[in-house]
Amino acid sequence: MGLTPRWRLLAPAGLLAAVLALPLELRSTGLSDGQEPEAAAGLASGCAGDAPAPVDAAFEQRVAFLVNLQRRAAGVPPLKTVEALTRSARFFARLMAEDDYFLEDHDTYRRSGGRLVRVCAWSARIGAFYPDWTALAENIGSGYETPEEVVAGWMGSPAHRAGILDRRHWETGVGYWTGGSEGWYWAMDFGRRAGVFPAVIDGEAPSTLSRRVRVHVYGEWQEMRAANDGGAFGRWRTFESDFDWTLADAAGLRTVTVQMRAGRRAASGIDTIVLEAQPR
Repeated sequence: MGLTPRWRLLAPAGLLAAVLALPLELRSTGLSDGQEPEAAAGLASGCAGDAPAPVDAAFEQRVAFLVNLQRRAAGVPPLKTVEALTRSARFFARLMAEDDYFLEDHDTYRRSGGRLVRVCAWSARIGAFYPDWTALAENIGSGYETPEEVVAGWMGSPAHRAGILDRRHWETGVGYWTGGSEGWYWAMDFGRRAGVFPAVIDGEAPSTLSRRVRVHVYGEWQEMRAANDGGAFGRWRTFESDFDWTLADAAGLRTVTVQMRAGRRAASGIDTIVLEAQPR
């Protein structure tokens, strides 16, 4: 690849970088919400913009699934992939590739007259896509060619690993883009929103061969009930944050909706998974 045979993990602000031996120069950096967000400047200031169509949506989905495998191994609930954080992460991955930069502060820059100009703070950028957040964090990486490589890089850094395994985060989104001087750019945004209680099927696996799946639901509730594909709900029963569920007997995209309640409080969560056709 013509690159120096080493890679760098740029830790969050205030921590030292670690240098390890690997065949490519690979870099990643993570940041969490240790600061108050700037007012979301939004589209007008150039802080954010329309998210592009994916370069490789399967790569993005694979990263989320691999991260959830790491969370499961550590006894941490799975993250739910949401469109708002996916758009935020993909926007930033493309921006880093097209304007060819990778900076530890995660802030949004635009290249003007050959130099980088800071546009806004990282939290304002993400908040423009993902309002009403109560927890926020981000990992980025460059030079990693595959989902397996970038997740291994993050998990090999104590700071990035801590962000991935943080129980305060309930939702995520992954962005992947190619180009720039380092070839491959990644962003993974983490968050949690007030009043949002996600449901997650099989740790965000893209598909399943079995109708029997495992569902996680966030929040603290007294009762719950679930339904397949917008159909009738079953009876109310004692709430379980993790439970087994049987999908409808039809190949294709299947949907599970969960309703939860506790006194006057009520909420619902929904997730989808593809049930693969069984050979006859």
